[in-house]
Amino acid sequence: MGVGCHDETEDRILDAAGTRDHQYCAEDRLVTAETPHAEWRKQVPVVDAHGHFDPALADRCLDHMDRNGIETYVDITPNLDEDLSEKLDVAEQHPDRFGVFAGVDFDGFGTAGWSDREIDQVTEAIDNGALGVKFWKELGLEHTDDDGELIRIDDERLAPVIDAIGDAGGVAAFHIADPQAFFDPLTPENERYEQLQRRPEWWFGDRETYPYDWWQLIRQFERVIGRHLNTTILGAHFGCAAEELGYVADLMRNHDHYIVDVAARVPTIGRHPTERVRDVFLEHQDRILFGTDYAVRADSTRTGADIDAIYDAHWKFFETDEEELENPPINRGWRVDAIDLPRAVLEQFYASNARRYLNL
Repeated sequence: MGVGCHDETEDRILDAAGTRDHQYCAEDRLVTAETPHAEWRKQVPVVDAHGHFDPALADRCLDHMDRNGIETYVDITPNLDEDLSEKLDVAEQHPDRFGVFAGVDFDGFGTAGWSDREIDQVTEAIDNGALGVKFWKELGLEHTDDDGELIRIDDERLAPVIDAIGDAGGVAAFHIADPQAFFDPLTPENERYEQLQRRPEWWFGDRETYPYDWWQLIRQFERVIGRHLNTTILGAHFGCAAEELGYVADLMRNHDHYIVDVAARVPTIGRHPTERVRDVFLEHQDRILFGTDYAVRADSTRTGADIDAIYDAHWKFFETDEEELENPPINRGWRVDAIDLPRAVLEQFYASNARRYLNL
């Protein structure tokens, strides 16, 4: 098995290698796309609540942030050990600019002492500055217990650890499953067929290898949300179910401790009827977080201009009423209609929601 090494991002990982490109880096580029809110947004402390960075490239990341008006950037990787320590050090060196998530070590899951070990680990991580703990899609797809059995997302043996995250004041973030099409038959009719030809390890449609289908994983996650009422649960990538807008909205309506981010899901969110999407953002304006899922790491290949384009595409989608926009460069050829959010909603979405829930 192998679910890949990053959050379904290779098509959107952005170049962060090498030294600064001074021809590219105009020092005064603050923000951007022409929108009705562009000047106002320069005064908003925007938080990108879903990203990934190499701590050795923190200066490069800060450059991209400054160019695009991002005050705080949150690494939501499930960091452990040295990776966690190095990123927490970066956050300490640059107050208010970086946030960091920790992870869970599934090695030895199901053995005596595993739960106590991980409770201690996540509690210490949060005490040392981690915003919370990330559970990645290997849970439900790949992680096995000590007997070799696939671990369900709602396995009750995880419950004490999730409760401990809440007790320590952290957020339990989940990226489970992936786009629905990654679980569909691998035929030319699959809407992500071209993408899956480039990245075959992202296809989870073989039930012998991956026993749970998409809805089974989503329902397991739903049970986790319903079980842990005293822990803030973050559903990454629009609740891991951007194709099912009404389902995500219902979950949020029924669980006030459940929040979501939009990272890497504008192309999918934008395929729903515009007014319906706008209504969901208005109803849940205090529990949806802005995020892009762009990554700053040495082995990526895209340019700083691509990062600018990613942010500009988001500003246009959320701040205008334009139609047939080219979405951020994730799925080639997809176009979306913008949702034109009011300024008061944008302020919560861009900044105050993340600061409130992530304790920034």
